[in-house]
Amino acid sequence: MFIIFFLFSFFVHAQELVELELPVVDRSQSGRPVIEPRTLTHLFSADYFSGKYFKIVKGKTDEPISIHDEEEILLKAATTYFHLMKARQYFIDVLKSNYVENLPVITVRLEIKNQFNELGHFANDNLDPEYNNALTIPGGKSFRGDKTWNTEIWFRPKLKRHLSELNVKNTNGSLKSIFKQFRNQSYMMNLSRFLSSILQSPKFPVEQSIRLVGATLLLEMVYQTSPSLEKAFSRKWFWLDSALVPEIIYHEFSHVGLSDYLELSHSTPVIEGMADYFAGKISANPKLAKKIKKYNTFNGKNAKNKKNYQIQFESSDYANTDFVFGMLWSLDPIWETGKEAEAIYVLRSQIDTNSPIRSQFIEGLLKICRTNCKNKTTGRDELFFILHKRGF
Repeated sequence: MFIIFFLFSFFVHAQELVELELPVVDRSQSGRPVIEPRTLTHLFSADYFSGKYFKIVKGKTDEPISIHDEEEILLKAATTYFHLMKARQYFIDVLKSNYVENLPVITVRLEIKNQFNELGHFANDNLDPEYNNALTIPGGKSFRGDKTWNTEIWFRPKLKRHLSELNVKNTNGSLKSIFKQFRNQSYMMNLSRFLSSILQSPKFPVEQSIRLVGATLLLEMVYQTSPSLEKAFSRKWFWLDSALVPEIIYHEFSHVGLSDYLELSHSTPVIEGMADYFAGKISANPKLAKKIKKYNTFNGKNAKNKKNYQIQFESSDYANTDFVFGMLWSLDPIWETGKEAEAIYVLRSQIDTNSPIRSQFIEGLLKICRTNCKNKTTGRDELFFILHKRGF
């Protein structure tokens, strides 16, 4: 009798889950953003974005968003729900993550402007609001002990801001940086030509010297005015609607999926690079947040970019460069075929939240190569060769 009651209860509970078809922002086969209907599964109701694994809410409220809400918030709710379900399934099906499979319901907050406060969940409304980003916060308890929360994912509202307001640290590709390298090389070349002409000719090379001085002065003028030129001709405004960019949604869920070993406490190049890698694997594309200018006006990330290691990449200021992402992607050929992502998933157990790239991260790669490299004999040599090409 008990077994019959249990089976009946299970059947009724299963019947409570519904599917809903709604427009979401997705990628076409060519990688372009499209708004098309997609099926949302495991919902408790056809009227609200509350499901078995995710609950989508607005701001600080705990009430799920209604499907009868305004069109803009409806598109964001459907898009985040659909892609979070896709990311969750990837961690379960491909990476065999028992941790993800047994996670409690994750609350996803849209249009949340408050800063996160680990002692009270939400920072006071009087503090500066946050825009144009997304973050994953750890579960916690208020300092009074009267409030608890589980891991949550927050998507900020977009806000058009001038680039001069942003503190952009990664300037390696700036116009002035490029001119500086060219200027230094040109100066050495001009000096070499000048000295060579003096040694080869008994007369002082007046005409040639004038040309060299003129070219040098012109180059110096361009170098000194490059910030003004860059300001005049580069894009001036920035915004990010993170809830409508699929790869950002995958990135944030990847933080959740890796949090059994990598704490959700702060951003580091290793932590962000790992999340980027799995976002790329879920989207099956080495490019993140590209060709989606309606929602993201920054350049996105590309694992195919060839960057060599620089000491500043260890700094949290450079946490969101694509160096670690690109390095991990370039290692795919050395892992067992079809199990590349599984190898990097094992890597999370060999590092911690504060692991530097040059020490623990590299040591972790060498450790997992013993069991996950395609060629157990030459795998470590291949790994050393790739790391050497990356500047290590």
